Amino acid sequence: MLFTKRVFLTIVASIVAFSALQAQERPAMHTINAVNDSVIDEGYNLYYHEKLNWVLSDAYKQLCSSKTASLSTIRQLNDTLLSGIMIDVDQMKCVFECRLNLNTGDIEPFNLVRGLTPQEIEHANRHVTLLEELSKLDGIENVKQAGNLNVDIVEITPSITRLYLLQGTNKSKLIPFGNDYSFDFDADCKLIARRKYHANFIPIDFSSKEGNIGKCTHSHLDGNPYITPTDVATFLLYGHDLYEMKTFSVYSPDLNCYFTFNTETSTIVMVDDIDDMK
Repeated sequence: MLFTKRVFLTIVASIVAFSALQAQERPAMHTINAVNDSVIDEGYNLYYHEKLNWVLSDAYKQLCSSKTASLSTIRQLNDTLLSGIMIDVDQMKCVFECRLNLNTGDIEPFNLVRGLTPQEIEHANRHVTLLEELSKLDGIENVKQAGNLNVDIVEITPSITRLYLLQGTNKSKLIPFGNDYSFDFDADCKLIARRKYHANFIPIDFSSKEGNIGKCTHSHLDGNPYITPTDVATFLLYGHDLYEMKTFSVYSPDLNCYFTFNTETSTIVMVDDIDDMK
């Protein structure tokens, strides 16, 4: 599994601003590059949170000696470490923990029961409140024939928390692009922004092919000119980690070009001709 250290500087309004960049003429190249850099940073951040969620869930089932948890949370401890904990809500104790080192990609499990720190208690309470707020929202679909929606709660700034929904899948040889959302909440857990990144579920299904595929492409609709952070995270989780793919591309009707994300360089490159895509 390839991990790349990224500086998690997320431009909070970046996705909201995307719809404003729909002019007939392309924005300046430095503007396009700034948007793409922001998308990559946010996409990797989301990827690390979801990846640790996966590992934490599996390790808890296999290794935990006190399976009494009813809540899991992911929290960034510092620039290097993400912590995922399984919480016994009745006793308000951590019964299992995994820590992800963002520099090395190593994940270390801790099979012990301990009390929660004040920061963990605050984080857990906020997590529960945000899940309750999520249950009140409409306009969310789950493509049940593919799998379940996965929830990731990510602190963007001390006053803004972003809750993501990613369409998951239990099917092999399928990359579940699309049907992805995010919701921003303020310090009082009030909803302040919501996004639906794609209009539909647009999976890449190569189950009928022999072996894996080398790369894939999907197209965005008008008003969605760039690769999205959820595109990046979904590709890393499935295309890269499961099927060893290195690139994917998105066609942008608004800008009349392709954008190609490359896991080896952690970059997004704009190309005008499909034959030029790496």
